[in-house]
Amino acid sequence: MDARQHFNIMTSSDDALILPLAVSLTAIGKNLPQDRIDFYLLHSDMCPQSMDLLSAVCAGYGNIFFHEIRVENPEAFDPLVKAGGWQRETYFPLDAHHLLPDTADRVLYLDAGDVLVMGDIAPYYNCDFEDQFLIVTGDKHKTVNDRYVPFTPEDFHNPAFFPDLLDGLFNSGSYVINLQKMREEGIGLSDYYALTEQIRRLRPGREGLLYFGDQGLLSAAFIGRMKYYGYPQIQEMWYCPYNFCLGYYDHFDKKPDYQPAILHFAGVLFKPWKAKYPVWPKRFGITGGVPRELAELKPMQVKYYLLWLEYLFLLDKVLEILGM
Repeated sequence: MDARQHFNIMTSSDDALILPLAVSLTAIGKNLPQDRIDFYLLHSDMCPQSMDLLSAVCAGYGNIFFHEIRVENPEAFDPLVKAGGWQRETYFPLDAHHLLPDTADRVLYLDAGDVLVMGDIAPYYNCDFEDQFLIVTGDKHKTVNDRYVPFTPEDFHNPAFFPDLLDGLFNSGSYVINLQKMREEGIGLSDYYALTEQIRRLRPGREGLLYFGDQGLLSAAFIGRMKYYGYPQIQEMWYCPYNFCLGYYDHFDKKPDYQPAILHFAGVLFKPWKAKYPVWPKRFGITGGVPRELAELKPMQVKYYLLWLEYLFLLDKVLEILGM
């Protein structure tokens, strides 16, 4: 294989998201056909059948090399689950620099299942970290002199900024981790535990969760130490080609003036595998729960759900060719 680019891509999941995860892999195989992909799946208890399916899909494309990474101590993430919600798998990527091989110096994290790679990711993946820990798509900024500016470490101690900061300064649908710097700086779960307790002290009497999932915790941990992709050359709040959330169409009724390369089904009423489609591959049976009507979505959102359905049918064809 004559690879054009090499990418480390990672996600974290359980068995519940195997079908949408296989669709996401199909999109990667379809849209990055000339690139070598080392795909790392973090999990703690997925069944062998799930591993076989995902491994087969990767092998079927020939350029995606599947790596199963079993987390041996998932209970170590429970303090973060208690403070930030979601499930253990949400927080596995925070320890990726210990879980992935030392030869991997950076990795692109993608949310399991609800993210589609639709174009060239090289500008995002290969962006200079500038000695920062993460490359992210900014979601929240301060406004200074009518200009968007990133938050700084000093803002961590300003209670007025807590709602934005702990909700997440970026959307964690996709971000690039500087694995090498994480290792060099000795970042570990104990640091996240200590930060959680610090936040608890700063928010006395707080009812409910301290922060919102991984994006809230990571924002607090690396405030001022994240590179916002495209900034400062582009100071447009809705510039998000590598984490294009469909909630964009709650604010606009036209396409953005850039071509999204990574699509995130966030900010919508339901995920694409929960929709009621006019057709559905028989192989995959009927999904659980009551299907939602596409008519509930904004008109500009529907086309992306139909695109997801196209990849589902492509996955069906790939599995047929593989004899599965």
